[in-house]
Amino acid sequence: MDRYQAIGVSAVVVQSNKIIYSHSFGYNPDYNDTTHRKPIPTNGIYVIASICKSFIATAIMQLVERHMLDLDEDVNKYLDFKIRNPQYPNTPITVRMLLNQRSSINDKHYGNLNNINPEKGKMWKECYNDYRPGSKFKYCNYNYTILGAIIEKVTDRRFFDYIDDNIMRPLELNASYNLTKMDTSMLVRSYRYDKITKQFKKDGTIYNSEHYREKLRNYKLCSSTSYFSPSGGVKISAIDLAKYMMMYMNYGEYDGKRILSKESVLEMWRPQGEDESPNSYFSQYGLSFSRWSKIVDGESFVGITGGAHGVHSAMYFNPEKKYGFVVIC
Repeated sequence: MDRYQAIGVSAVVVQSNKIIYSHSFGYNPDYNDTTHRKPIPTNGIYVIASICKSFIATAIMQLVERHMLDLDEDVNKYLDFKIRNPQYPNTPITVRMLLNQRSSINDKHYGNLNNINPEKGKMWKECYNDYRPGSKFKYCNYNYTILGAIIEKVTDRRFFDYIDDNIMRPLELNASYNLTKMDTSMLVRSYRYDKITKQFKKDGTIYNSEHYREKLRNYKLCSSTSYFSPSGGVKISAIDLAKYMMMYMNYGEYDGKRILSKESVLEMWRPQGEDESPNSYFSQYGLSFSRWSKIVDGESFVGITGGAHGVHSAMYFNPEKKYGFVVIC
C-alpha cells in the first residue's frame, strides 16, 4: 500500500476449498475526513470492474448449455439491431468473438447501444476496426455490453436479474449489478487522486442508489444494458468473490451447487487463438478468463483482472493445486 499509495485493500487467500486468510486494510467511508474514518470491513462491498466480464460469460455459457444460445452463431440472430463490420459485410460476428475479444468492435463510442446501432448511431461505422472479425484480439468493453443485450433477448429478462437468480443466489453471494438490491452501508467507496488539490475524490454515481432507481424506471430490454455496465458493474466483497472463484476452481461447482459443466469451464479457460496483439498481457485470453504465467515464477494461473472508478481488482487461481487469491485495491 505504501509503494503504490493505496488507501484501501482487501485480500483473500484460498487453499483446498477453504479461505485461509482474509484481511482488509485502510479506511472507509470518507478517507479525507479523519473524524468519519472507519476501518474497511472484511465483507466490505466493492465495484470490481472487469472481473464482472466473467459473470456475463458464465451466464452466456449457462444459456449455451440450455441450448438457448450457440457460441458460433451470428449475433444478429439474437439482437434487435444489426452488428456487422461495414468493411467485412459478409463476415458474421459470433457470440464467441464477443466473448474472446476478437469481434473487431472497439470502444471509440462505448456506452449506449444506440451508438453502434446503424439505424440510430450516426458514427456507428467508427465502432469497428479495420480487420476481419475473428482475426485479431482487441480488448473491448462494448463486446460485453452487447452480450448483456443478448442475455436479455434470449431470456426476456434484464441481464442482471438473470445473473442474480442463476449465479448470485445459488452461490449465496451478497452481490449484484443492481445497487438497489444491496445494503449500501457495506459499500467501500472508491476514490481518484486529484493531483491539483492533492485530495482523494469519491466517485459519486456508481454508489448512488437513486441513480439506479431512475435507470430502472426507464429500462428497456436489449437497449438499456449499458446503464448497469455488464463489463464492470458487479458489487461484491472480496470474500464472496473468493467463493465465486472456488466455484471455478472446482470446475463449475461450489458447496454442492453446480453452476456450469466442467466442459464449459475448460472452454472458458482455453486460449482462443494465438496472440496477435502487441499487448502480451492478454496473450492467453479465453472466454473472459486468461492464462497467466508471469505472476509467480514456475506457477500457472487462471484469472481475470479489473480496473475502473478508482478500483483495481484481481482474481487468480491454480485449479490443479487448489489455491488462489483475490485482491481488491
